[in-house]
Amino acid sequence: MNIGLEDELAAGMREHTADLRPSADLLDRAARRNRRRTAGRAVGTGVFGLAAVVAVALTALGGTPAAPPVDTGAQPAPQLLTVAQVSERAVAALDVDDVQHITSSVTFRGTVEHGEWWFDQQTGDSRIIHLAAPGGAVKQDLWQVVRDGKLAMTQVFHDDRSFLRLERPLNGVQPTGPAGATPDELRAALKRGDGYTLVGPVELDGRAVLHLRFEFEDGTDELWVDAETYRAVRRETVKRTPEGDARNRMDFEWLPRTAESLAPLQAEVPNGYTQRKLPPVDGPM
Repeated sequence: MNIGLEDELAAGMREHTADLRPSADLLDRAARRNRRRTAGRAVGTGVFGLAAVVAVALTALGGTPAAPPVDTGAQPAPQLLTVAQVSERAVAALDVDDVQHITSSVTFRGTVEHGEWWFDQQTGDSRIIHLAAPGGAVKQDLWQVVRDGKLAMTQVFHDDRSFLRLERPLNGVQPTGPAGATPDELRAALKRGDGYTLVGPVELDGRAVLHLRFEFEDGTDELWVDAETYRAVRRETVKRTPEGDARNRMDFEWLPRTAESLAPLQAEVPNGYTQRKLPPVDGPM
């Protein structure tokens, strides 16, 4: 993963401002009504499912003919959420010590790197795997385990069936997890004063989400949050360079801290793998 690129992108995101625009949460509430209304029946998803949701919302807005209203007395106006309110709710949704599972792809210079991350917010333990393709063979494994003020790293190379082990003191500095994806980094992005604009409610892989976008001079930063829980679903950053766009997409899954969700964070070297010798280190670590 290109950490330098993430740092450059983070700096670029703060060089430009974007206006805040109010937008309704009507569609996501209509989506919930529509899902309840269609429960137990065979209904289409994707474009057709979204079209049904939009039809419900347009009817409520007066965009299509509606049945004569029933006089039920004064009704409160539907709540309109601003981007600031969406951001506030998304920040609050991050305040849970879940295990993060992230599927990522980094595209640059015509190549794509695929990976998965697990990150335990409570301990700082993490695991990174590099994949040949999404869901494909694992090329490398890297575990970082934090214990007693030390960082124990285990890296497994599956191509030549070898591994490395290294331990070093943390000196009070905790591992930060995947760049651009940790809860702290997501909070910072959502709280910045010149932050996202609200593109609107959309459907992402069959899921009702709210789409936020931040545009700066040479790139974009986009975030999708669940329309009901406000948990981050996807973040995609694009940095335009003379050599072409550098694109980093991260899809999030938030897992409760159970034995099953923590299992991938336990370093495991397959039988028959040979330990590599560490190269000499000049000076103190």
